[in-house]
Amino acid sequence: MALKQAATAVLLLLTAAAPPEPAGLWSGPMDGPVPATLAGATALPTPQAAKNFIASHHALAIDVSALPKKPPNMAPGMVWLPASHQDIPGSTWLPGAGRASLPPDRAKAYLGAVARLTRNDHARFIVVYCHPHCWSSWNAGKRLVQAGYTHVAWYSGGIEGWAAADFPLQRTEPVAY
Repeated sequence: MALKQAATAVLLLLTAAAPPEPAGLWSGPMDGPVPATLAGATALPTPQAAKNFIASHHALAIDVSALPKKPPNMAPGMVWLPASHQDIPGSTWLPGAGRASLPPDRAKAYLGAVARLTRNDHARFIVVYCHPHCWSSWNAGKRLVQAGYTHVAWYSGGIEGWAAADFPLQRTEPVAY
C-alpha cells in the first residue's frame, strides 16, 4: 500500500510540474518536461495504459524517435546505415516526424505515410511515442490531430517506459517516408 501511495504522489508531482500545452507545435528544446495532455488526443500516462490502448483498439503504434547520428570519427566516404533499435512490438518507426522545424514537404510526407498505414482512415486508433521527456511525440500527435485524425493517443513514457515495465521489445528498422 505504501508503494502505491508513493507512486501516486510522484505522479501528482510530475503532473503538477508539467508545462502547459503550447498553442501550436513546440519549437523549443526537444528534451525536457512535456505537458500532461495533448488537446484532441488521449494522453496515456503509463506503460500499462499504452499497452491496453494498443491491444484493445488494435492501434497503429508509431515511434517518431530521431535516427542515431552518424559517428563523427567515421572515415570520409565510409557507408553508414543507422541501426535498428528496440521498440514496442508492431510499431512503425518514422524517424524525426515530431520535429517542429520539419520542412513542409517532410510534414506532408509524414502525414502521407500515416495515411498509407491507416489506409486513409482518419478514425483509426493511433498511438504516437518516442522517449520520456521528449517533445517529438507530442508534436507528431499534434500534427495528426491538426490533420483531422480523431483517435490519436500520445504515450509520453516512450520506449524506456515500456521497457521499464518489463514489456517485450522488438527490433525495428526505420521507415523512409
